[in-house]
Amino acid sequence: MANLKFHNKNHLIVLNILFCLIPLSYIIGNFAINFNVFLLIIFSLIFHNKKIFKTKLLLIDKIILLFFIFALFSGIINTLESLSRNHDNSILIKSILFFRYLLLYFILRYLVEKNIIFFKWFFISSLICTLFVSLDIFYQFTFSKDIFGIEPLHPSKLSGPFGDELIAGGYIHKFSLFSIFVLPFFKFKKTYLSLILSALFLIYMTAIILSGNRMPLVLFLLSIFLILLFENKTRKYIPISLILVISILFTIYKSNSTVKSSFDSFIDNSSDMINVFVVENFTKSSKIPEKRIPIYYQEMKTFYGTWMMNKYIGGGMKSFRHNCPKRKIISHNERTTCNTHPHNYYLEILTDIGLIGFIITCLIFILTIYNSIIKNYFLKPRKPLNIISVPFVFIFISEIFPIRTSGSYFTTSTATFIFILIAVIATLTKQKTNNK
Repeated sequence: MANLKFHNKNHLIVLNILFCLIPLSYIIGNFAINFNVFLLIIFSLIFHNKKIFKTKLLLIDKIILLFFIFALFSGIINTLESLSRNHDNSILIKSILFFRYLLLYFILRYLVEKNIIFFKWFFISSLICTLFVSLDIFYQFTFSKDIFGIEPLHPSKLSGPFGDELIAGGYIHKFSLFSIFVLPFFKFKKTYLSLILSALFLIYMTAIILSGNRMPLVLFLLSIFLILLFENKTRKYIPISLILVISILFTIYKSNSTVKSSFDSFIDNSSDMINVFVVENFTKSSKIPEKRIPIYYQEMKTFYGTWMMNKYIGGGMKSFRHNCPKRKIISHNERTTCNTHPHNYYLEILTDIGLIGFIITCLIFILTIYNSIIKNYFLKPRKPLNIISVPFVFIFISEIFPIRTSGSYFTTSTATFIFILIAVIATLTKQKTNNK
């Protein structure tokens, strides 16, 4: 009996170490993420084997299963078509490998439901990692290189420990809320708690601004605002929070020429995009100088042409880069070069797995928000959210924000993060979890 208890304790420690290493793996890179996910899956199957697959399926579980099956179906159909032309089976291979996230999803559903995951460890890990990235950005800003000797590739964008990848702001946005929500696990006096929360907020917001990643800043502030809005006890802090944020942003904007230039460029591009949209769609004019057409607008046009090639089932997972150059040109102003993806989750899903895959994905997102927010806040009887689920819910909402620019939905970093969020939310909102 003693040996059994020892074994159980050790397997809990192993699984939780792997889970709390996720924030660190995102700093190291995709190989570390994949390796971490692989070990988490393997050890979970070793320790719990068949029990994982005996978990009672929720409605969202069935829809997620349908999503993966349809993505595979799209991959098979498109592969059969491509084999007759160029013998390319890469889309099918990617569709099959993508199933590892389905396995990860159901494993996490089980681990959370059985109270095996110690979220305190994960939140502490997020705190350490986000503070490290933030402080490394400050160091890079001060000394023109980070602590590893990495110099920024762009004067207005700092990468911190991510080298040539300008994703530091996105990383902080992803894990900052988890780090903030570690505080309820410790007993602080109200005054100290307020000071710590304010300090973390200022550190993260300033670091994101210095990173030059504008969309992560918007999403970070959106997440904080939504939390303040939905919690009765915190709504009173919204006015002073808005004043504080506006003051900080204005001060940094006025005092830092690099930041000022970056945000001025963002405003100019947004204005140009609106102007071009109005001219092309309402005046029916196409006589617009190429140099005045924003890149994002051009990419929207290339997306539409690519999606129309296969509207209902798409071109197969991560096929945008292959199909985009073959698309029908919509207008003479549309550029002929293509990126690897359309820089928006929803647009990429439409092009890769079509309208049917898009509808299934939206059902997953809507059901996740319904079960976590709408049922708790807008339907009677009202139930407060589990404190652990709060950061997962609001990070998820900001992560799937429709008009955000983003990386590829089907990449290792995004898919891992999205399905972790959904798995935890689905489980914690299903029942009250007495977490250790």
